Amino acid sequence: MAIDRKYGQVRLEHGSVNESEPVVVMRAQDKLLPQVLEHYRQLCQDAGSPPRHLDLIDTTRADVEAWQAVNFTKVPDSESSREWMTG
Repeated sequence: MAIDRKYGQVRLEHGSVNESEPVVVMRAQDKLLPQVLEHYRQLCQDAGSPPRHLDLIDTTRADVEAWQAVNFTKVPDSESSREWMTG
């Protein structure tokens, strides 16, 4: 099971990740996520990622933008992770 520093253990439905491998979970409520995905897509394209991977990024960005259009968003903070990180 992978570990995210803010959310803890992450279970994956598809594929596998070594239980000690750090992962990053980003939520649609993060107002900055569409921009992050835009930059990530450009980096992937520049690195030669296959079209399927780029398509997944595009689809995810569209899903996030649609969700954000009707739901609360915010610039993320670390308040929700302080208790978990400090024990």
